[in-house]
Amino acid sequence: MRDFKGSADDFAVGGTGVVTGVSWPVFKWSGGRDDKYFARMGKNVLSVYETENFSLVDKKSIKVENIMDFSWSPTDPIISLFVPETGGGNQPARVSLVQIPSKEELRQKNLFSVSDCKMYWQSNGDYLAVNVDRYTKTKKSTYTGFELFRIKERDIPIEVLELENKNDKIIAFAWEPKGHRFAVIHGDMPKPDISIYSMRTAQNTGRVSKLTTLKGKQANALFWSPAGRFIVLAGLKSLNGLLEFYNVDDLETMANTEHFYATDVEWDPTGRYVATAVTHHDMENGFNIWSFNGKHLYRILKDSLYQFLWRPRPASFLTAEKEEEIAKNLKKYSKKYEAEDQDVSLLLSEQEQEKRRILKEDWEKWVNQWKQLHEEEKSKRQ
Repeated sequence: MRDFKGSADDFAVGGTGVVTGVSWPVFKWSGGRDDKYFARMGKNVLSVYETENFSLVDKKSIKVENIMDFSWSPTDPIISLFVPETGGGNQPARVSLVQIPSKEELRQKNLFSVSDCKMYWQSNGDYLAVNVDRYTKTKKSTYTGFELFRIKERDIPIEVLELENKNDKIIAFAWEPKGHRFAVIHGDMPKPDISIYSMRTAQNTGRVSKLTTLKGKQANALFWSPAGRFIVLAGLKSLNGLLEFYNVDDLETMANTEHFYATDVEWDPTGRYVATAVTHHDMENGFNIWSFNGKHLYRILKDSLYQFLWRPRPASFLTAEKEEEIAKNLKKYSKKYEAEDQDVSLLLSEQEQEKRRILKEDWEKWVNQWKQLHEEEKSKRQ
C-alpha cells in the first residue's frame, strides 16, 4: 500500500495564469474490469499510477501545462483531458485523448474563446461528448456547442453539434447506456426543451442526427433505463417531482405522473422498474416504485429516508455482440422458449394427472377396505 500525503497546495491543479484549486475526487480510477490504473492531477502534470504496485507508469508523470480536468474512458485505458486557454487567448484551449500506458496522444482538438468545458463518456467508451461554452465576440455572454468524438472509428473523427438556439443553456446531458443516442435538456427554466439525438441512424450511419425536440418540459434531470430505449424526464426538487416516461424507439410518451417533492430517481439494474424517492426532507419522506412504462406499483413512507439503492446485478457473461444478437432476434427466441414452456406445462400437467390418479386409486382402495370390513361385521351388528 501507499500513502499520498501533502498540503492542499500539493494537490492543486492549474498553472501559470490559471486559477488553481483542488479538484475532487483527487484520484480517478480507470474504467473496464482490469482496474489497472488510477490517476490524479497536479500543477502542470497528470500522474498515472499502476494499481498493482501503486507506482508511476514509466516512473514519471505526464507533463501537461495548465491541465484543469481529465476523465477516463469507462472501458479502455484512454484519458480525455482539458487544458484551458492561456496567454489571453493566444494559446487555444484543447481536449486531448491519451492512451495509457504508452502515453501516446491519439487525438487533439483545439478550442477557441472557451468559457467552460465538460466531458461525457458513453458507457461503452464508443463516444465522447465535450460540452463547450464559448464567449461571444463581445465577451459579454456565452453560447454552447458540442464536440463529438467517435472513439472506436478510424482516426477518431470529430463532429461539431450546435443547438438551433446557440444561446440555450445546457441543463442536463445523458448518454443512452450501451447505446448510440443521447438526450439534452436546454433552454430556460422552468420549461426548457429536451432534444434527443442519435450518433447513427439508418439514413446517416456516420453523422449525428436529431430525432426529436420536446418543447417546454418541466424537467431538470434525465434518467435512461440501464437497458436503453426508455428514459425518465424528471423535474426534481423545485419542480415538484414531475415525471414523464418516454419511449425513445417510438418517440412517444408512455405516462405523465408525479412524485411530489421527489429528489432522486433510480432505475433497477434490469430496466424493468424505477424508484423515485424523497430524501432529507421535512415531510413526505419515502419512495415509490413504478414499472418501466410509468405504472405506479408501490408507495412506502419513511419517517427518515436518506438514500435509496437497488441491489446490483452481477455482470453478464454474454459478449456485447451476443446481447445485441439476442435483442435483434428476441421474437425468435421468445417462440423457442414459449414452446419449451408449453412442453414443461404439458409435462407438469401429465405429472399432476398421474398424481391425482394414484390418489384416487388409494382413496378407492381405502373405501373398499372399509366396505369389506363393514360386510364382515354385519352379523355381529344384528
